[in-house]
Amino acid sequence: MEKKLLNGSRFDEEANKVYRLPVNKLPKRLMGSTDGYAEEVIDFENEDMLKMIVKFIRHHKEKQVPRLQELKRYSLAQNNIKFTEDKSADRADNKIANDWASFIVNFKKGVLLGNPLKYSGEKTIANKINEFASQSNEDYHNQLMADDLLALGRAYEYVGRDEYGKETLIKFNPECTFVIYDTTKNANSICGVNYYDVEFNDETTSYVDIYANDGFLYQFGSREQDYDNLTLYDHDQTYFNTVQINEWVNNEERLGDFEKVLDNIDAYDLSQSSMANFQQDSSEAYLVIKGNPETAADEEGKNTKLEVLNAMIKARVLVLGDKKHYGEGQTGSEPDAYYLKKEYDTAGTEAYNDRLVSDMLRFTSLIDFTDENMGGNQSGIGFRFKGWGNDNDRKNKERMIKKAIMRRLRLLTHSWSLKDNLNKPQGFADKVKSIFMSADKKQESLYDKVNEIEILFTPNVPQSDEEIMKVIAGMVGIVSDETLCEMAAKLTGVPAETEIKRIKKETDDSVNRVYDGEPEKEVDVNDDEEQPD
Repeated sequence: MEKKLLNGSRFDEEANKVYRLPVNKLPKRLMGSTDGYAEEVIDFENEDMLKMIVKFIRHHKEKQVPRLQELKRYSLAQNNIKFTEDKSADRADNKIANDWASFIVNFKKGVLLGNPLKYSGEKTIANKINEFASQSNEDYHNQLMADDLLALGRAYEYVGRDEYGKETLIKFNPECTFVIYDTTKNANSICGVNYYDVEFNDETTSYVDIYANDGFLYQFGSREQDYDNLTLYDHDQTYFNTVQINEWVNNEERLGDFEKVLDNIDAYDLSQSSMANFQQDSSEAYLVIKGNPETAADEEGKNTKLEVLNAMIKARVLVLGDKKHYGEGQTGSEPDAYYLKKEYDTAGTEAYNDRLVSDMLRFTSLIDFTDENMGGNQSGIGFRFKGWGNDNDRKNKERMIKKAIMRRLRLLTHSWSLKDNLNKPQGFADKVKSIFMSADKKQESLYDKVNEIEILFTPNVPQSDEEIMKVIAGMVGIVSDETLCEMAAKLTGVPAETEIKRIKKETDDSVNRVYDGEPEKEVDVNDDEEQPD
């Protein structure tokens, strides 16, 4: 069903749907495994399967891509006001596009992922994840993903290995990427599709990469987007046991954060542009001279009345006069001169703009920065109520991002397990159990350990150092030293682990100084005072 929006654009509800396929109706084939067993998997080389994927590609290009391109355009401040019909050359025609979309995205991205994610859990796996995050510059990659997530409502990343065999993360363009899920209750991913064009020597080759759930990459190609005649170019087995394209979802509707206020943005652009046009036109007001309107007019020559009027408009001078006869007993108008200008309701316009801004901040769950009391002294609970909507929105986004990050970690851990023994037993009893544990049980145990990894978000919000210090001082003796060091890390910038080591070292040094020699003799400050008899 198609809906017409107030700004003239159209939104097709089918354009934002998730692609799904019934597994029991897909072509299958038998694939052997390393343990000697054969399993039934989807045959992605089958002609019928390829035709279904091509239908999805065409639907994606025709229905979803135009919507994504419009949102991308707004995020680059190329708003609809830029594409309105031009006015006359003699009139001011300012087209001011306010960068609200980028402001909304950058603010939420900064609060949500302004500080790097932290991982904790089973020591071996947690250390491996943190090491990978540092080496792969995961923090920057997450920022890129958040740009697409908040602007377009979805983001896609490739989790794989580079040419040197190291695990890597690559952001895919949502305008040419999508994931197909099955129709089961778990909505398992069947495959991820990435289609793109490569131009070389004035020739364009269209590629369709299918990342299948059987651990294979199928690459098809054709000339000039001829998807009806795709040819299988490559067929490689990957180091992953499922779809390597990981989808991030902003919300269940997969809507961008500023998508619901596009009409408000257009209205604000129009208001700002209209005011700018008025100011410019007012500075070039017409000079009106009341008198003889036929001045310089010559019906028999080149200066016709129309030509004279056009010349007046260009010169911004109008010569006006009343209907009159110059016969006996009648006179013309009294001579007069003044500038012709119109009045503008400045107060009403400002109130209208303020209401638009307030609505946009409210509907996007942002803090109202127009509040005059924002920077004033107010109670902590009062300030929290002002940011309550933003905090709730952030919490919801954290849940959605955690879901995507956990799937990323499961993919990475599976690849690491093929190289290293991440399921290494810690004690003697665990070593004995591991001898009798099957490969499936070991993989299941590793899967459980990954699911126990905790992802910690640290909101990047203004905080009072003095208040944090008071809280830390008030919790001494109530919580552990490790917790206090984690809280103090926000002030000192020193990680909790490093701070604990420093405290332990200072304590040990202090003990050693006492027992290396005689303890210092305590001095009684009252020794020199006169003692009573």
